[in-house]
Formats: sequence, C-alpha cells, structure tokens
Amino acid sequence: MQNYSDFGVEVRGVMLKKGITMTSLAKELGISVTYLSDILRGTRKGAKQRKRIVQALGMEQAS
Repeated sequence: MQNYSDFGVEVRGVMLKKGITMTSLAKELGISVTYLSDILRGTRKGAKQRKRIVQALGMEQAS
C-alpha cells in the first residue's frame, strides 16, 4: 500500500474488509481526507484522531 505506516496498513485493511472509504471515514471523524491520509501515511501524528479512527472502525488496538 502506497507508503502507509504500520498503523495505516492496519487501518486500511479494516476499511477494505468493511467497505469503508477514506471519504466516509473522514466525514464521520469530521476531518479532511487529506488529514486522514497524512495520519495513515505517518506524515502527521494525529494522536487524538488515531484513537477516534480505532474506535470508529471497532478495532481492538492499533500500533
């Protein structure tokens, strides 16, 4: 996957399994798709958003 961090790879995998798009997840979180993409690529920390992403996707615990 295009230069995703370990966290990003895990999130994208869950998104693909659940049929969730970046656009719909970003909208649910109230952030831009660009910001979400930056978090998944690891170019922005987004610590607060990472917790919300994990919750929104119902993930156990992320890297």
